[in-house]
Amino acid sequence: MTYRDILIIKNSWSHILRHPENAGALFYSKLFALDPGLRPLFKNDQEKQEKKIMDMLTFLVAHLQNVPSIQHEIDALARRHAHYGTLPGQYQTVGTALLWMLEHSPGELWNDETKEAWSSLYAVWSRSMMKVSNGVADEQSTKANKD
Repeated sequence: MTYRDILIIKNSWSHILRHPENAGALFYSKLFALDPGLRPLFKNDQEKQEKKIMDMLTFLVAHLQNVPSIQHEIDALARRHAHYGTLPGQYQTVGTALLWMLEHSPGELWNDETKEAWSSLYAVWSRSMMKVSNGVADEQSTKANKD
């Protein structure tokens, strides 16, 4: 990611944070419309879940200049998602819902350059999380085979 990408992402995110509850609701409504089978993975009440994703995204965006410093947080998030039952293919659906939410939240700030910056960032995040998730799945498979 370039410094320009980081600036674009941070700027667009700051606009979204003016109404984070709307963005969270948009994200989950799109996610569940794309894949209703994901709904059972989210056991918290909807408002809590919306706040959790907004807080997590805010944390990740705040640390874009130094992703290695928060890699342990990203890995822990991936492990939690793997234990919840998230499958590697579902990261694509999450990415689609995230980009849709971003497009529909900041209004006039969304353009091709913004979309490209966020798409690149999500690709980095999702590849990292899928790598950890695959490791968790391998650990679980190894353990099951031993039992």
